[in-house]
Amino acid sequence: FQSSMLTSIAVNGVAPYHQIATHGWTVDGEGKAMHKSLGNAVSPDEVIKEYGADMLRLWVASADYTQDMRISKDIMKQLSQAYLKIRNTARYMLGNLCDFDPDANLVPVDKLMDLDRFAMASFNELVKTARAAYDKYEFHGVYRAVYNFCVVDMSNFYLDIIKDRLYCGGEEERRSAQTALYYILDGMTRLIAPILAFTSDEIWHAMKHAKGVDAESVLLNDMPEDNAAFTLDEAAQTRWNRLVSLRDAVNKALENARNAGVFKKAQDTEVTVSVSAEDAASLKDEDLATLCIVSKVTVTTESLEGEKNEDCLIPCTIAVKLSEAPKCPRCWNHNEHIGAAGHHAELCPRCAAVVGQ
Repeated sequence: FQSSMLTSIAVNGVAPYHQIATHGWTVDGEGKAMHKSLGNAVSPDEVIKEYGADMLRLWVASADYTQDMRISKDIMKQLSQAYLKIRNTARYMLGNLCDFDPDANLVPVDKLMDLDRFAMASFNELVKTARAAYDKYEFHGVYRAVYNFCVVDMSNFYLDIIKDRLYCGGEEERRSAQTALYYILDGMTRLIAPILAFTSDEIWHAMKHAKGVDAESVLLNDMPEDNAAFTLDEAAQTRWNRLVSLRDAVNKALENARNAGVFKKAQDTEVTVSVSAEDAASLKDEDLATLCIVSKVTVTTESLEGEKNEDCLIPCTIAVKLSEAPKCPRCWNHNEHIGAAGHHAELCPRCAAVVGQ
């Protein structure tokens, strides 16, 4: 770098490159320079042997290279957990796309269920963040954005909620969720390809692809771009921000009730939420039980003995109790209408309808 720069400037008067990114000194976990005599050197060969080449690439991408870059066994061990979260999130999505053919089963974006549209909008925000970070050569920004998306938006929220629909729902519900999973996995794999080259290619070869996509390698395909079709309008985004905030408040109340020994599984509970009359009207048609992964949610405007949540975007009081309704052996939700369908008498109405189909 130095010799080529000096030579080019001396001979041609210009640098021999258009852009260049340089990094700081590579040091050990305590910030000390590496020396054989100190025994604190970390060999790339050792890292690759223990973790694989992609982990070494991920370490480079995760570090802020404008400062000294620290590396140690503890740092690599911690980073390996982040890598597994990204990999396992992709693995879960792959597993639930096993019977999905994008050319035959893809649902138009405007026909997707609300939750799936919200997941697509969240992914679109990831695309914008990652593309902007790539343009600035801020690879650690890409890593953090992808990791947070896998943990917060996918594992802790979307994937957790749609498990019931993927395993127990009807055909239309399942295909809607699978369409969102396909778009997200396809796009996320392209986003991480410059950093996790081998992992992304492994995912790519395990996927089914739509016509027109180069299936040979993810590296031969373009990154996703900001897609207006995936974006929610302001009213829809505000609605989802409120619902996510309410879900967080319910989860907090559930966790406190679980710690108090009220229940073991959230699906065994019924939740009552006391809100203002205005908020009650806005929540009237929301499927809060599915959103909160409980058997039943009742919204009321009456005062309630329970956990107050003034910081929630929907100020509320939440009460949790163990459901006394019978339990459906197929979806594990409790429902007072089990057997009402007249066939498959042991199942809840939703499961009886699906099995009937």
